[in-house]
Amino acid sequence: MNFIRKHAKLIFLFAAAIICGGLFFYLPVQENILALIPQNIKTEVELFQQSPLSKKLIVITEGQTLAQAAAAAQQVKEKLLESGYIKTLNLPEENIISLMLNALPERFSQQDNNLAQAKLSAENLSKQFDIYKQELFSFESMFAAQKIAADPFGLSQILFDKWAVLGKSTQTQYKDGFISDKSGTVLAALYDLKQDTSDLAFAKQIQTFFDNLRPKLPKCSRVFFMGGLRYTLENVSVIKKNLFIVSIAAFMLLGAIFLFFFRTKRALLIYLLPFIVIMPAAFITQIIFGGISGITLAFGSVVAGLSVDYAVYVYFALAAKNKDKQQALKQISKHLWLNFLTSALCFSALIFSSVEVFKQIAVFALTALSLALFAALKIFPQYFNCSKTQKQSDGIKIKNLPFKAAFTFLFILLAFGIWGIYGTVLSKGLDSLNSASAAFARDKQIAEKLFSSDKSALLFALGKTQDEALLNNEVLSQILPEPLAASTIFVSGKTKSENLSRWAEFWNKEQISSAKELLEEQAIKTGFNPAAFDGFFTWLNDTLESKNKANSADFSAFYNPLISLSNGSYAVINIVPDTEFYQRAAQDGKGIFISSNYLQKQLTANVKKEALLVVFLAVLFNFIAVLFMFKSLKKSLFCFLPVICGACLLFALLAFFRIEINLFGLIFLPLLVGLGIDYAIFQLMKYHSAGQNTQALYPQQALLAAGLSTLAGFGVLVLAGHNVLFIMGLCALLGIGGSIFAAVFILPAFLERYL
Repeated sequence: MNFIRKHAKLIFLFAAAIICGGLFFYLPVQENILALIPQNIKTEVELFQQSPLSKKLIVITEGQTLAQAAAAAQQVKEKLLESGYIKTLNLPEENIISLMLNALPERFSQQDNNLAQAKLSAENLSKQFDIYKQELFSFESMFAAQKIAADPFGLSQILFDKWAVLGKSTQTQYKDGFISDKSGTVLAALYDLKQDTSDLAFAKQIQTFFDNLRPKLPKCSRVFFMGGLRYTLENVSVIKKNLFIVSIAAFMLLGAIFLFFFRTKRALLIYLLPFIVIMPAAFITQIIFGGISGITLAFGSVVAGLSVDYAVYVYFALAAKNKDKQQALKQISKHLWLNFLTSALCFSALIFSSVEVFKQIAVFALTALSLALFAALKIFPQYFNCSKTQKQSDGIKIKNLPFKAAFTFLFILLAFGIWGIYGTVLSKGLDSLNSASAAFARDKQIAEKLFSSDKSALLFALGKTQDEALLNNEVLSQILPEPLAASTIFVSGKTKSENLSRWAEFWNKEQISSAKELLEEQAIKTGFNPAAFDGFFTWLNDTLESKNKANSADFSAFYNPLISLSNGSYAVINIVPDTEFYQRAAQDGKGIFISSNYLQKQLTANVKKEALLVVFLAVLFNFIAVLFMFKSLKKSLFCFLPVICGACLLFALLAFFRIEINLFGLIFLPLLVGLGIDYAIFQLMKYHSAGQNTQALYPQQALLAAGLSTLAGFGVLVLAGHNVLFIMGLCALLGIGGSIFAAVFILPAFLERYL
């Protein structure tokens, strides 16, 4: 019992960490690219993801010959239907002519009115019957008789022509159910899935299905799938692999630092601290956001490096010779609180970002660092405050650089940093936020050849309801020189009503009587029985009595341009040329125009705004904090010297090696502010302690141990294969490395000279 009472706080922390770690695995780990996107363009990215192909399971088969590819494609299709993973196309029982005729009245525009009027002339009717006679004596004769009786005037062709325009714009024309390359040895099929493409469990099921199917396919053939499911699997797979590699590497490096700087059993608590704080922080973040991104979770290695800093400073302060331990702890506490404040303010700046993952990282880090500070000041001192701790040697002795040498280094860093800022390239593509295997990259290249979209763009009309979205799409279509194909087939309730009225006006008694006379005359000339067309007029009377409404065709089984958005609204997708004309038209018609090029420009512009905002807030918050603490403008400005040096080294090397950075490379900039200031604060506190007999609280090995621990936790991300994590790790190695160098070698010379 005495043991439990003595170590109650530590036992409680470990128990909380274990419980949170257990609960953590029952909550979802999310990976959605929308969480990585600024709020201003999140709607555009979500819409871009809703392209006609995005909700499809794209299955591509390859073979050495056309026959091999076709056989493999057909076998995959049959197995997919048997498995129940894809939707079967429920075509209407009626024939295609009847389907088109039944759909025509609700889509009977003014232009169709003029076309129909032309078809009801004697000359056009004669031409139509000539076509029918040719079909009667062809292989299509068994269908021609039905077609003539059902549609003697060829009215269904009006709707067929509209579908032809839509098929051309969507680039979904294919033969025998498959899209083919020029050689015919690569075939693609598009299937509708029964489940949401963002569902990870379903994605794994599809992956298992294809893994089991591949050995059963004909020899020399290969099959793979693309679409949202594949992207989900690739990102999650890469991040999970990275989490393992990064975590192992981080703890190995932290262990090496421990062996070099500490080598005492009690100091092991310092490197157990990350385990204590990361699991509760991850659990709390999951609760607040309803899940946690893999990117946020991988950021745990960063927090691991940061969290040990407080315990490192406490350890060395209590190891100081000839110092009262309680007094030493009290004096070092001021430094730790200031360190915590600067780091917390930098992470707090991320909360003002519109990127959801930035907010997650802020909550995750603030929670972990708060627990780390509590443990370092309230729990660990009793384990460090003993004679065994005092066997620590005086440690590393580093001579300060002369002022001229320090000034020269600073000048060189500033010069190259300014050059680097102008030379650094920001990645413009969304692909920089995704990562995938080499196999995926090869498969994607094959798919892009079959579904080239470089010259196409998406034009969206939005609405709170489906009908409002359809109506807005029609309004948008009216301001274009050519109507949008989707607006002529998928019409709003208002337009349906207008079209039905137009249909009724067109087929007045005089028109019907004239049509009957024309058919009787043409029937006598061509040898048809006039009674064969009675079915057409029966159908026509039904449409005029509005009975056709119940049988109106549902074309969504073939193609559905309507999509639902996460906010509960709806949108209609149109595929248009990627030109400035359609971009301007979208603005005039209150639509949204999206193309790959346009989205990249928007992403770049918004990323820059996000970075400037977060960096500005981080600098402002920290400047106010250090100014309040030191009450000196000169000292406050000196606190930013390591930050400036680290940033200059970072941008100079990025530009020199021509490394593109993405959105998450910029997240490091506000963190660099807080980290660089921490090292400057350490040196300032040490400088002021010189005449107060407290300089022993700030040995150089404490700064090096803390800095290298942070560098180990952050820099190991460079080992990650995911683009986001790699860039963050690279920026950490360069930025933090530069800050540590400046704090150890450059800053002391300026403090001695000007303070």
